Amino acid sequence: MKKLNVCRLLLPFCFICFYTSVKAQDTTKIFFTTSVGLLNPVSSFSNAYQNSLALNSGIEYRFSKHYFAQFVLDFNAVKYSQQVKDGSSVYLFQNTSSSVFLAGINVGRNIPLIPSGKLFCSPYVGAGYVNIGEPRLSVDVRNGIINQEVTRMKGIFARGGTRLAYNTESKILQTIYVDVSYWSANINVQDSRPKAFSFLIGTRFGF
Repeated sequence: MKKLNVCRLLLPFCFICFYTSVKAQDTTKIFFTTSVGLLNPVSSFSNAYQNSLALNSGIEYRFSKHYFAQFVLDFNAVKYSQQVKDGSSVYLFQNTSSSVFLAGINVGRNIPLIPSGKLFCSPYVGAGYVNIGEPRLSVDVRNGIINQEVTRMKGIFARGGTRLAYNTESKILQTIYVDVSYWSANINVQDSRPKAFSFLIGTRFGF
């Protein structure tokens, strides 16, 4: 009898916890996003920088039920092969590693795809700061010394993309999504203008 009474007390409590969790997800305005995927350089930029691991994290603020702004950081560890010789070396630095760093702001809109609103897409545009490493070799023939240096190319990038997301009932993986975006920068790296696609899969959860 006591066990039955305990169960009767626990069931409403569990229901209230579940309802509160779902309701909080609907009213939350600040979210943390994190994702992993692939950076795919395109055009002549892909001659020096190859496909690589992409890591993305950010903080998202929802202005209303549909509109949002997001501060994002992207770190990409890339395979690099120099295409243009430097004045200090007659050699090309091949098959080494470098990095591509992006920090920017995205603004977009959440568009429900089903009546419940659990499945939705989020087209967005954004811009920000880009920092691309350009490894180089410095050869001291007289002393027989080769030094590696990394020149950081800095500029501005513009981005456009979309997310396809699904709101789950999990407290941890509140929203899971796939993200596809394209960005282009205004700097010159290895006689090319940096352009790339990013393909990501990640999760979003509210504070």
